[in-house]
Amino acid sequence: MAKTGLILGIIGGIFGILAAILAIFIGGLGAALGAEGGNSVIGLGFGAMVFSIVGLVGGIISGDKPLIGGLMLVISGILVIIMISAFGILSGILFVIGGALTLYNNKKKHHKK
Repeated sequence: MAKTGLILGIIGGIFGILAAILAIFIGGLGAALGAEGGNSVIGLGFGAMVFSIVGLVGGIISGDKPLIGGLMLVISGILVIIMISAFGILSGILFVIGGALTLYNNKKKHHKK
């Protein structure tokens, strides 16, 4: 159970980066074809990529620093969902669940002491 944040963070980060690349591609295609809002989709895709990487790092450090890692996972999950909506649902849910479980395990550890 202690490695849940790590595993979900890595899987969510991989899916988040792939979803961000897809959003950037679709935004670029829309911008090339003259669709309105194509450039904003590109920007949101890059933002989602940044927060996918932040979530990936949060998952990696969740074993050593569970409070910081869990918060990074939860915040990244919420922001990825906000930025790229449907493309980011899977990675966002994985980040939020991984972060919540990391924070819960951290809280449980501190209450036992």
